[in-house]
Amino acid sequence: MAHKFDPEICAKHLSGVVQFPTVSDHDEANMDFDVFFGMHRYLEETYPLVHKHLKKEVVGTAGLLYHWQGTGESGKLPLMFMAHQDVVPEGDHSKWKYPPYAGTIAEGYIWGRGASDCKSHLIAQMEAVEYLLSIGYQPSFDIYLAYGYNEEVGSGKGEASCAQMISRLLESRGVRFEGILDEGGGLRAGKNVGVDVPVCMVIVAEKGYADYEISRKDPGGHSSKPGKEGAMYHIAKAIMDIEENPFPYRITETVKTRYETLAPYMKEKKPELAELMTDIEGNWDKLVPMIDADRDLASMFHTTMAITMASGSMQANILPEKASIVVNCRLLEGDTLETVEQHFKNILPEGLEVKLLQGNNPSPVSEYKCAFKDLLVEISGDREAEMIAIPDITVGGTDAKFMYNLSDHVYRFSSFYKRSNAGGVHSVNETMGVEDLASGPEFYVELVKRYGER
Repeated sequence: MAHKFDPEICAKHLSGVVQFPTVSDHDEANMDFDVFFGMHRYLEETYPLVHKHLKKEVVGTAGLLYHWQGTGESGKLPLMFMAHQDVVPEGDHSKWKYPPYAGTIAEGYIWGRGASDCKSHLIAQMEAVEYLLSIGYQPSFDIYLAYGYNEEVGSGKGEASCAQMISRLLESRGVRFEGILDEGGGLRAGKNVGVDVPVCMVIVAEKGYADYEISRKDPGGHSSKPGKEGAMYHIAKAIMDIEENPFPYRITETVKTRYETLAPYMKEKKPELAELMTDIEGNWDKLVPMIDADRDLASMFHTTMAITMASGSMQANILPEKASIVVNCRLLEGDTLETVEQHFKNILPEGLEVKLLQGNNPSPVSEYKCAFKDLLVEISGDREAEMIAIPDITVGGTDAKFMYNLSDHVYRFSSFYKRSNAGGVHSVNETMGVEDLASGPEFYVELVKRYGER
């Protein structure tokens, strides 16, 4: 990497944005947007060149869209870098080692809600653009920065998410991108995927998300006079039906390539699995029992159903007039909201209501064999020559799913080389490594320069 960023300065800037509790909510009326606007002012003060030279638009209530207009000399399509401003609630403050919104820098980490997910990405992108502007760099192509404000809840009060608003706005202007990068993936230590060498994960798609309510109504009454087979009885049977009738395992091309690429590097820790993974289709009958016994593997090979909530009456001596459960589903490529709902109707008896509370289909799958992906891998290879590159899918959700109408290369690809034990995403003690953070803007600078030169 040509330019090295000062880790302490990057950490200070991340600490600054962490101190704004930008918690999102499904209902925008419950969100404190003054906090978001305060963070916007902080960004203006911290990155004056970005705000002097880039066009900034506010999308929705607090979304930020920046446009750095290039010279156009290369004729290349634009690039877009994404992050989200919002964070999940911090939970019990007493369980945090340092206060969740203090932005404490200690023990080699920045501590606080949003330090990793995903304000570190925003800071890395801003640092990179500010630096490039400071040295008088002018790209030969356009660059966009897109920062939504309700990624963690998917939308605001049932309306389109901010990311979707941005996507529709750019589509209406006829903007098309060579590549779009959002959170996730990137260069990682291989231990998380069962290998001893670093792995460059290019996430080309994400599973769909859906919450279904399964309910049964009943006359209810006093608990001293229960009838037979009340609402809760039917819900209990429904739980068993769901657990006993999972979606079948199946092979998708992305997952097949992922594991067949990893297989040679898995031999030392999981020799039997590694041998079978060299030819997934040929060894499928032997693999299925192993997949079934490993929740991580299973999540990659089928649509999952997790019963996460249950509800009955509001008091112990009242028979419920309605009993229900919520089933959280993560849809594998090839399934849809309609096929999942039909699955419930096929396995559950009559008398139960199946209702989709919220959800989206799996994202499309981006091209993996292309020059833009190769450039991401090339830059990662400069950091770790022995690393291996794999296509991947994510079982979580990102704003990137709204961007496939703008590019054939929508990737979740982090600019950080995370070698520390940073963690705590969506839980207490969320952290970002100080040294890891500085690797982020270095990546973006190199990406912008190399892309423009080719």
